[in-house]
Amino acid sequence: MLEESFKIKTEVFEGPLDLLLSLIEKRKLLINDVSLAKVTDDFIAHLQNREVYSIKDASEFLVIASTLLLIKSRSLIPSLNLSEEEQTDIRDLELKLKIYKKIKELSAYIKNNFGKKIIFFPNTRKVEPVFSP
Repeated sequence: MLEESFKIKTEVFEGPLDLLLSLIEKRKLLINDVSLAKVTDDFIAHLQNREVYSIKDASEFLVIASTLLLIKSRSLIPSLNLSEEEQTDIRDLELKLKIYKKIKELSAYIKNNFGKKIIFFPNTRKVEPVFSP
């Protein structure tokens, strides 16, 4: 999840970027009401105001921003005829975004359960090293 300190403020939405994407995917908010240029400018300004920023946060922003851009481009030009290469690129992007979403969900599960059930026990027997020329 992106840093909690970065919030989007527009006329129609105020909150974290993940929530914006979720509302748009659930069709509770229209993508055409959101200026993606303003969101990007705000994020760049947010990064410039920080001395140190996480590459993880920047990459998550890029994934979410690319999803929003894809949704917005399809809503603005629904009858656009794409070449086979462009359609393949879109399918690849959609597949990567689905994989990213699944990894994000699973990472939350791993974070909550890591180290709670230990399967392997440490080796308690002593092994003497043997020198073999």
